[in-house]
Amino acid sequence: MPVNKITSTEFAERLSDGVNDRNDKIDTNIGPIKDVFIDPFADVLENQNDRVVYLNRLISLQNASTLSPDDVDTVLSNESIIRWDGSRAYVTLTFSRTSAPTVDLTVPVNFPVATIQDPSTGNTVTFRTIETKTMYSASASAYYNVNTELYELNVAAASVITGITGQVGAATITNFLRPLSGFENVTNKLPTNSARGVETNEEAATRYFLHIQGSQISTPAGIKRFILDNMSTVEDVYVVYGDDSYLTREEEDAGAVDIWFKGETSATRSFVTYYRGTETLQAVDFQPIITVTSVSSAATGVTYTEGTDYEVITGETEYSYSSFGSDGIKWIAGGSHPDLNDDITVTYTYNSLCNILSAYFTQSEYYTMGADRLFRWAQPTNVAIEANLKVGSGSPSTVEALVREAVYSYVNALELGENLEEFDIDSVVSKIYGVDNWTYVNLQQRSDTVIANSVGDIEIAPNSYASLEHSDFIINVV
Repeated sequence: MPVNKITSTEFAERLSDGVNDRNDKIDTNIGPIKDVFIDPFADVLENQNDRVVYLNRLISLQNASTLSPDDVDTVLSNESIIRWDGSRAYVTLTFSRTSAPTVDLTVPVNFPVATIQDPSTGNTVTFRTIETKTMYSASASAYYNVNTELYELNVAAASVITGITGQVGAATITNFLRPLSGFENVTNKLPTNSARGVETNEEAATRYFLHIQGSQISTPAGIKRFILDNMSTVEDVYVVYGDDSYLTREEEDAGAVDIWFKGETSATRSFVTYYRGTETLQAVDFQPIITVTSVSSAATGVTYTEGTDYEVITGETEYSYSSFGSDGIKWIAGGSHPDLNDDITVTYTYNSLCNILSAYFTQSEYYTMGADRLFRWAQPTNVAIEANLKVGSGSPSTVEALVREAVYSYVNALELGENLEEFDIDSVVSKIYGVDNWTYVNLQQRSDTVIANSVGDIEIAPNSYASLEHSDFIINVV
């Protein structure tokens, strides 16, 4: 039964009715009875009612954003759930030297490095390596990068702190925090993957309900609950099975269960293969590909150009975006290429979460008989927004910046299958002080051909999520 709010005025009316039921001659509208008895009691009862209403919301975890985090944590503890403090940011560091090594050089695990100092705050972010890697002198040429003319060793690392503070851009982690023999420089060629901040009340409440629904790991809700509880870099999960139209594998794959997830943990790898001719897909050894950094000839050191000499092929099989995919490169007829059967080196980043999740669920305590689980990386549905903004008060540039950040954050925080609707964006914009009017010019799924003045809600598939790039977001201050 819902517990509704009762005001002191309503309590006063009930107290007055109670008094007048016994003696209708008593004046309960004005005078000492109202001042001394009815009004004070009504105020006390309203206060107690507020506490009961709050307790009802706390027990049901409705409107969790209005609840005290400490109170929510107490409810979560009933299911042994602990609020996420945030996740670390992960990155691939590149340690380098100018000359070929004459002895084996090792970067040990837990070796500390840091970012350059932020000029506005003076702060730095510290990272530590999470693996031990060695540059072997006997195969020094394998570490030579013809683009940088350096001998490079890629090592995975994680931020010491948790939360969004660990997010840093490319080429910012450049400081050794203690001497490292044999290496002259360190950097990160790519930004860190997105670290997560402290879990909000709403996020914790969602996980609480999922924990109750998914107490059995063999159920769809149980799989989702288990992944979200144990993999902080996974933001959302969609489980496909049975006759679901989003199950793309063949019917003969008995017990097929596709588990789409939003999130990534990037890892960099160099793969040596050989040239097999044009128009032939050459898949890399670890899937799925995030990006191809370089393709070069192992014999001559010549680096080839994406889009001119080769193209990157992703997501073209029924096992796409999983560890069983066939992402790779395909040489373009008419472009430059090595001689037939010459060795080539493909340096690329891939989403290691597919392999991590697969390995996790093949452990005996998490294995489910009869289920052929395939973990697949959910792909974004890119959207384009153009709108006219009229500022009623305040600095137009400040208001425009606030609107841009609010809409950008809202869209990119949507989970799998959440549609992007005009009304919801309007609600976000309307909360920003200074906005007088907001009208759309374009609101559509991004494609090679943008339809002018096309505005409408965007439906998102359950195994995808809305994504808005800065370049696809235009605000015209009018």
